[in-house]
Amino acid sequence: MRISARKVRAITAMKFQTLLNNTGVMLGPILALGFVIGIKNIMPDVDVDNSGVSFSTDAFALSFGIIFNIAIAGISMSSAPLAEEKEKNTLRVLMTSSVNSLEYLIGTLLPPLLLLILVNLLMIPVSGSSFGEIPFGTFFIMTTAASLISLIIGYIIGILSKNQAQASLLGTPITLLLTSVPAVKLLQEDLSAILDYTYTGVLTNYVNGIVSENGYIWNVTDIGVLIGWLVASLAVFAYAYKKNGLDR
Repeated sequence: MRISARKVRAITAMKFQTLLNNTGVMLGPILALGFVIGIKNIMPDVDVDNSGVSFSTDAFALSFGIIFNIAIAGISMSSAPLAEEKEKNTLRVLMTSSVNSLEYLIGTLLPPLLLLILVNLLMIPVSGSSFGEIPFGTFFIMTTAASLISLIIGYIIGILSKNQAQASLLGTPITLLLTSVPAVKLLQEDLSAILDYTYTGVLTNYVNGIVSENGYIWNVTDIGVLIGWLVASLAVFAYAYKKNGLDR
């Protein structure tokens, strides 16, 4: 399947405009930043260096904000627009033109991915952390990989949904489970080992690691979990696409 860079650019520009004009979808990143500001103002500042304390307000605020942005905003940014276009039959018109499925997917994926990356970077100063104390390369790889996974999950939801209401119904329990990971890991240590095998659990461990004395160290488990989720989500997406297509 050949890809036209011109068509991808045109779709990307169109989707950027559509995304920025979609108040419901844009509310996710705004709320993520707002919740982090609220956490910083409400919760007392606690540092992991304090004796007997294994909690950091900055780490909790950063992990919660990133996961909220990636899980809730990320999934809704891909599922809601796709379901909306299917509901209004605009996608069918587009797919019957000269645009092929791969060009549409690439052009649709780039705008939300770039927005998620931007908001993830903004989370660092908003949470009270600094770019100097966070390794940028690792942070960028971790958050971008997780953002891709969420966007693909959103596409799966969009493909399986006939309209926006159904997409919201299918996506809500998934996003609630994924965003509850930082709080559950903090309050329920028995479930911590299980949640380590979710990609939001890997993000939580990463943020907790970078604010600790030893810092974060790449390990086989975290790499395997991220790759496993990415491969699994791509496989499910390929199956859903093969069975339903984009416009059915």
